[in-house]
Amino acid sequence: MCALWFQDAHELGINAVRFSTSSNLLATGGTDRVIKLWGIEAGTLDGSNEGITSIEFDPTLTLTGHSRKVTAARFKYSQRQVVTGSADRTVKIWDLQRAACIQTIEVLSFCSDVVCSEYLIISSHYDRKIRFWDSRAGNCTQEVPLQGRVTSLDLCPNHRQLLSCSRDDILQLVDLRKSNDRVAFRAEGFKCGSDSTKAIFSPDGSFLAAGSADGAIYIWNVNTGNLEKRLPGMHSASEFHSLSSDQCYFSVHLNGCAAHLYLAYRKL
Repeated sequence: MCALWFQDAHELGINAVRFSTSSNLLATGGTDRVIKLWGIEAGTLDGSNEGITSIEFDPTLTLTGHSRKVTAARFKYSQRQVVTGSADRTVKIWDLQRAACIQTIEVLSFCSDVVCSEYLIISSHYDRKIRFWDSRAGNCTQEVPLQGRVTSLDLCPNHRQLLSCSRDDILQLVDLRKSNDRVAFRAEGFKCGSDSTKAIFSPDGSFLAAGSADGAIYIWNVNTGNLEKRLPGMHSASEFHSLSSDQCYFSVHLNGCAAHLYLAYRKL
């Protein structure tokens, strides 16, 4: 696994990283209460006749409006909106063309993560609950209690299953068609080491991945429920955040205020 990109992205710590569905944009949210969108282009540039000493990326767009740190940032599938969650106990919907907040939802507790579809927003919280919101009306339609503080959420590609990670060291898969149908994923050695630990689906929905406090990434097979692989040696694996939808499987790791872009091999 090799690092492709390193960028000082925020003045304070980074709390959220997410690729767009087309993998050409990267959204980051920070403790500085700012959301930034970064353009990512594949390819190479030639022309320098001396050694290259630095490469800089500029954010495509910066959004401000949360009163405390931004903990989550997700693209809506229309690609024209971003949904963000914050420690200020709100979820905001942003119009990217106007660079403006178009809706604010009071979500009752510190929001650790959000996922969304066209009219549904799901938020996870430090009060050990997952909440479902109708984005058109802004009201809570369902609450799902868990045993530990919820640190992250992810939706499978077909939007039929919801993945959560919590401080009781368990990943849970919830069937959204039958919300009481849950499957738990555990592994010897896996520990949810921080309130920002992330667990995600692979782009094809076949695997789950999460960073552990022991510095490794754990990967489970969704169909069998078994641990498929443990990848050691990640310096900050509990901050493992995101995979792109392309065949190279980019992943993002965080270290303080900087974003790291890694190239991971697709074949497990």
